[in-house]
Amino acid sequence: MKQRLAIASALLNDPQVLILDEPTNGLDPAGIIQIRDLIREIASKGTTILLASHLLDEVEK
Repeated sequence: MKQRLAIASALLNDPQVLILDEPTNGLDPAGIIQIRDLIREIASKGTTILLASHLLDEVEK
């Protein structure tokens, strides 16, 4: 829940650059899918996304 709230608060001002550190950490499988879809949607609108994760497989998805 805290992870989703943090991402939501980061998106409030429609940023040009979004920095995410382990955005799927602690989420359930459904939440992970939602975050992936959200990241794709934001990127398709032209927002630059810098994503840090130690899970390379997760970043590739």
